[in-house]
Amino acid sequence: MSNILVVDDSPAVLKIVRLALSSQGHNIIICESGEIALETLKTNPKIGLGIFDFNMPGISGIELIQKSKKIMAQFKFKILILSVENKPEIISKALLEGVDAWIVKPFKNEELIKKVNELVEVNDSL
Repeated sequence: MSNILVVDDSPAVLKIVRLALSSQGHNIIICESGEIALETLKTNPKIGLGIFDFNMPGISGIELIQKSKKIMAQFKFKILILSVENKPEIISKALLEGVDAWIVKPFKNEELIKKVNELVEVNDSL
């Protein structure tokens, strides 16, 4: 299936996402910070989807989106945000910066799997 980078500062969220998506056959790469995620993207161009928390210590959500899009510019890289943030102005800004989808925490595994499958199918058909 797909190589997916999951970035969250919550070990519980990382575990839930990893279990849900690896059960679907995806290869999951876990990062606990935006800084580590950017280094991972630089060395692994086969990652097709990034699932990012928006509010983490260190690098801001917007900065992570911008920098990851720049690193992966020549690839069909998609971004899904998982966040407790649900303010329309924040979501709109993120979408303008290149986010492909947004899911508000807490989420249902089925919702996550469905959205990931939609984003992966888009990548596979391009």
